[in-house]
Amino acid sequence: PADGKVNKIKWLLTWPLIFVLFTTIPNCSKPRWEKCFMLTFILSTLWIALFSYFMVWMVTVIGYTLGIPDVIMGITFLAAGTSVPDCMASLIVARQG
Repeated sequence: PADGKVNKIKWLLTWPLIFVLFTTIPNCSKPRWEKCFMLTFILSTLWIALFSYFMVWMVTVIGYTLGIPDVIMGITFLAAGTSVPDCMASLIVARQG
């Protein structure tokens, strides 16, 4: 019961982002868009750049608000950004045996 509510809330929060990405990036796995793989790659890269810029901006604002120097915030998020994917990969490999 509670898990279903959490999934609904997660879906509700992520739906606008998924909708924007769905409408702006062609799905090159479908036959209609097969030849647009470079456009898909370029648009995906632009979205990642935009998200990265927004994240750095927000970290800067949060650090300034809390009185934490930019260097400390940068190192902390850099460490998290490089450790989390490794952790996820390790979890996936461990679950596969």
